[in-house]
Formats: sequence, C-alpha cells, structure tokens
Amino acid sequence: MQQNKSSAKKRLMFIQKEDYNYLAYSTIILLKLLDCTTETNRFRDFRKIAYLVDFVNEGGEPSRFETQHLADIYNKAQIKKKLLHHLIIVLKNREIISVSVNKKSQTIDLWLNKDAIPLDFFDIKMFENEMSNVEELKKVMTLKVRSMPIKSLVKKIFDDNNILTWGV
Repeated sequence: MQQNKSSAKKRLMFIQKEDYNYLAYSTIILLKLLDCTTETNRFRDFRKIAYLVDFVNEGGEPSRFETQHLADIYNKAQIKKKLLHHLIIVLKNREIISVSVNKKSQTIDLWLNKDAIPLDFFDIKMFENEMSNVEELKKVMTLKVRSMPIKSLVKKIFDDNNILTWGV
C-alpha cells in the first residue's frame, strides 16, 4: 500500500514546480497546516502561495537556501501567480476551497473546505516532508503567514536574505 502511495505522489510531481497537481497538493497542505479552514481564518492574498510553494517542498527555512536559489524562487513565483490563479478557479469549482474577494487589498482570499478532502490525504507518511517544512516555516516567520501582507512576506523571505526584488 505504501508503495502505491509513493508512486502516486511521484506521478503528482511529474513536472514539478509548474504542474497543477504539484501546486494543488502544496496549496492544500499549506492551507491545512496554517489552519485556513474557515472564512474567519482565511489565507489572505492567494499570490503569497507562489512564494511559499518551494519552501513547502524543499525546506521551510529560507535562510538555509543559497542566494541564487532564493533569487530563482522569487523570479519563478512571478510565473506561478498566473498558474495559481487558474488553479484557484479549478479548486473552487470542485469545492475543495472557498474564496472571497478582499476589497481592501483587491485580491482573492481562500480557505480549505476540509470536508471535501479525503481523510487519508493528510497521511503523515506521504507528505511528512512537506508538513515538516510548513511547521518550520511557521516558526521562522515572525508574523502569521496566512494574514501578513504580501509585501511583508516578500521582505521577510527575500529582502532580508539579500535578494533584490521589485514591486509586488
């Protein structure tokens, strides 16, 4: 059974970092572990996920990454925002997530409909690394990741690690 789960995970990650399945499971894990499961505890500004996906999958603490790798993550996040926008629509239509328009920040907030996720999806063995990385990321961020503004997130992860950024 474990081998089937591992092979399924590998198929999900076929075109890593640009694959909708990869982004989908990373987003679902991130929302679950940040406790974004109600409108009250929503994840503010879905665009932040584009910056966080690599930390969910490769390691939770940004300061452990080499400067060039952080710069690559930042640059590729600009492309991932568009993919994520499409993914959010698909996940919403399948009722895996709910969304609301945040008029203040003029973006989309989201939360996980945990009842729509199979119980064994969060099997600790299958996504053990990803879950551990999210927990690590939560520890190193001084503000709550789910509610901090995107500019603060970019500053904390990239600017504070000497990566040149441009307006978000």
